[in-house]
Amino acid sequence: MRIVQWFRSVGDRFGVLPIVILAAITRLWNLGYPSKLVFDETYYVKDAYTLWIAGHELAWPEGANDSFNSGNPDVYKTDPEFVVHAPLGKWIIGLGMRILGPSNPWGWRIMPALFGILSVWLLFLIAKRLLGSTRWALLPAFLLAIDGQAIVVSRTAILDGIVTGFLLLGFYLLLRATSAFKPMPWLLLMGLALGAGAAVKWTGFIFLAVFVAYYLVASRWQWKALLAVPVALGAYLLSWVGWFTTQGWGFRADNVIGSFIEYHQQMYHFHSTLAMAHPYQSNPLTWLTMLRPTSFFYESQGTSVSAINPIGNPIIWFAGLAALGFLFGWFAQYRDRLSLLVFIGFIAGYLPWLIYLNRTTFQFYSVTFEPWIMLAIALIAYRYRAIRLVAFGSLAATAVFLFFIPLYLGTEIPFWFWQWHMWLPTWV
Repeated sequence: MRIVQWFRSVGDRFGVLPIVILAAITRLWNLGYPSKLVFDETYYVKDAYTLWIAGHELAWPEGANDSFNSGNPDVYKTDPEFVVHAPLGKWIIGLGMRILGPSNPWGWRIMPALFGILSVWLLFLIAKRLLGSTRWALLPAFLLAIDGQAIVVSRTAILDGIVTGFLLLGFYLLLRATSAFKPMPWLLLMGLALGAGAAVKWTGFIFLAVFVAYYLVASRWQWKALLAVPVALGAYLLSWVGWFTTQGWGFRADNVIGSFIEYHQQMYHFHSTLAMAHPYQSNPLTWLTMLRPTSFFYESQGTSVSAINPIGNPIIWFAGLAALGFLFGWFAQYRDRLSLLVFIGFIAGYLPWLIYLNRTTFQFYSVTFEPWIMLAIALIAYRYRAIRLVAFGSLAATAVFLFFIPLYLGTEIPFWFWQWHMWLPTWV
């Protein structure tokens, strides 16, 4: 009996470790391939590089990608560049380049990869606190570890994986606040995490508003929770110190505050009116069914191809769609707290996009609310004790993961084998 208890204790303490190792392998294996900028790395890597040099983003000449890819990044101009996202995510990407070098693709991608690994661990901690069960908490962590969209976004030097890490941290801190005797430290830390998230992408402000609103209602209007808001704003403003001190794009010394506000107005105008046609744009209404995944990279050589596609694991995503339906029915009947907590994360990440159905958007934006879909799966499975279904579904999801992994890592494969992965005409 003691041996059994010992094994259970070890499993409860370290059971997530193999999953985190799996996440690390899928995020770090051959991370330097392709050895050139792919998709939106053309913006964020170069912006990150000049941030660490000038304190603000600088403009680049035509053909700068070729120079950057060949190991000569110092072809930037001296003019400030207008960019449409706050600086923190690019500071983080740039940190990797400071450590590993700007000519090393590992340097471009190491920080998003580490955030992707961290997100798997955070999701485990969140599920453990929600469900009160270590073993059931392993399920959503495992699903995030093997999901193709989460893997590819973590392996690419873009902002979405980084902001997802901050959003999960903010949610974990919210859960700590709801159960703490003294919740204020947790709420202030939540504000700090979500303010940092907003300093990567403004999505963090939406999650902040939703999480604070939830806490106010759940705590019967403990208005001190609103102190999380100025903390978040402070974290956001802190990320702009480089812009203020080095006079970035749009800075006017005679009207510092006015120029800062005007910059943000132009950023909002860009985000709210962007309607440039793109072959891989995807309407938010189709995200949950993955009708149009984005192609990050495609290169053919003879009869072989190398492709990188953030295609979500179909088993996981369609199970998640069903779980959200079950969860909605459960909440409609019982009005339970756990269902609501899962829903607020999903709603904060997804609902705002439905306002901009005519805007140019992409499937991989859904990575920010993807963890809450996996929490929905875990919560439904836990409530119904669907052990056999979970075992069968996990095996099926693993098989699909192994089948699709060449498209997550960019492994060279025969063209006919790549075609086998294009399950829908809209995936091509």
